[in-house]
Amino acid sequence: MTRFFPFALAFLLSSCAVAPSAPPRAIAGDDTRPAPAMAVTAHPLATQAALDMLARGGSPVDAAIAAQMVLGLVEPQSSGIGGGTLVMLWDEKARKLSSWDGLAAAPARATASLRTDVDGKLLPGGEPLSRSGRAVGVPGTLPVLRAVHERHGRLPWADLFAPAIAHAEAGFPIPKYLHGILAQPDGAANHAEWRSLYFDGEGRPLPVGTIVRNPAYAKTMQAIATQGPAAWLAGEGARAIVAAARRGLRSTLMTEQDVLDYRPAEREPVCAPFLAYRVCTMAPPSFGGIHVLQTLQMTAVRANGRFDFADPAFVHLYAEAGKLAQADRRRFVGDPGFVTVPVATLANPGYAMVRALSIDLARANPDPQPGIPMGGLAALESDASDPVTTTSQIAIADAAGNALSITTTINLNFGARLAPEGGFVLNNALTNFSAAPKPGETIANQMAPRKRPVTSMSPTIVFDADGRPVVVGGSAGGGPIVDYIASSLIEILANGRTPREALAAGHVSTAVAGKVQLEKGTPAEALAPGLAARGHDVQVVPLLSGLGFLKRTPEGWIGAADPRRDGVAMGLPAP
Repeated sequence: MTRFFPFALAFLLSSCAVAPSAPPRAIAGDDTRPAPAMAVTAHPLATQAALDMLARGGSPVDAAIAAQMVLGLVEPQSSGIGGGTLVMLWDEKARKLSSWDGLAAAPARATASLRTDVDGKLLPGGEPLSRSGRAVGVPGTLPVLRAVHERHGRLPWADLFAPAIAHAEAGFPIPKYLHGILAQPDGAANHAEWRSLYFDGEGRPLPVGTIVRNPAYAKTMQAIATQGPAAWLAGEGARAIVAAARRGLRSTLMTEQDVLDYRPAEREPVCAPFLAYRVCTMAPPSFGGIHVLQTLQMTAVRANGRFDFADPAFVHLYAEAGKLAQADRRRFVGDPGFVTVPVATLANPGYAMVRALSIDLARANPDPQPGIPMGGLAALESDASDPVTTTSQIAIADAAGNALSITTTINLNFGARLAPEGGFVLNNALTNFSAAPKPGETIANQMAPRKRPVTSMSPTIVFDADGRPVVVGGSAGGGPIVDYIASSLIEILANGRTPREALAAGHVSTAVAGKVQLEKGTPAEALAPGLAARGHDVQVVPLLSGLGFLKRTPEGWIGAADPRRDGVAMGLPAP
């Protein structure tokens, strides 16, 4: 983690708007400054907004909503009210863990796949379709945040929007990570929605630090704050969302009624043991949670207590476990409202042991196959698609013992590259469904009306033997999210690393079928010869994660944001 000390925070906040209430005195979330309450997000202004709500007596849910609204402004390429969100929440007073699914969903008129047109013929695939209105899912972020706030919020709904409104009106400096995305050849330069905000008259992205104002976003935030999500959507919101999704090459099949009918789903978290801990994460339609739990358990069975990511022998085991977990998720995971997912078996330690014992510790398996879990549907075909998302991560713990992890997304950078007049971005979540099934095939993740696509997003909370949260976090970064989380948990739980140490480590990923990817420019590159000698097809590539983790210590919480992005962890000092 890049350390972010109070003087740097003061400088940043002096260059842009602050919320009407005085911000609390924050301390850096590094390894030497534990705090009784802490937040980590993908941007300092969002972290500060979260701390502001905690300091005013708000819950982690209040803090997370304030942070999300700021993130929709300062990193619009990754998340916002036009996307989808997963929530994992620990209520200390009730001693209850809950999770909420607010993923973007297919509309009621959805066809068999994104490429399947209403007449049954296949549309041309590729970038134009994935960035079109046809790829926009019914947004779920606002409905799920409202539902969680109604149950766990303490501050008035309207108060949570003050930081985002203030920053949108007074301006914020363009962050380095956003600038890098805008500067890419496939960035947003050719899209009218962004030209006036982020580009100069010659089509070049404005320099890092340039103050950008988004009055349209401020107006939208004000409307949602005062009216509430349901009334805003019933008024101008749904109309604006659908109108924007009708622009472009392929018009959306979504209607205003689809937007109004959306309901978040409360789902039972899925948990499994790892060493002395209980790891809890998201159930389907997230495949990420099952993948993380399987990988942790399989490596524990065969690692003999040595979890060394500098050792090609261990990384071979880790990669083989990841490949088996991928094979299972491709065959069995989909929206549980449409397919029977054998969650209990897939996350079971006995099943993990059987799968782990099938791993050859000397040679890579060239064709890993799914297992045969009880309750699985043998007639299913495997899903060949891979989710590709930008996404953002929020993790918060308060002094009362409550904890929250949220992963939130609009999928690809800038989603469908469509923006309503309200200054936010629409997702392209329907790209996460499988390709068009062949005649006679059934795929767990094939598109259907009102169905939610699978996702690698897997917000996670880890508990100790006394049932207390000890690690809270998750990651952005597309398909490799599962690897970013699993390896970070191994480093923190098995190797005793701090979040800063764990998040700075080089990545290893098996998210691309048949490949083991090593993060370019990190010590992970050195693993290539040893893995190749064991039969792996190795690629050395950039792996842009977006991790955010908190860890409880005897003195309080410490935390870190991913050094590859603009985020920061900060805490509130003891009273």
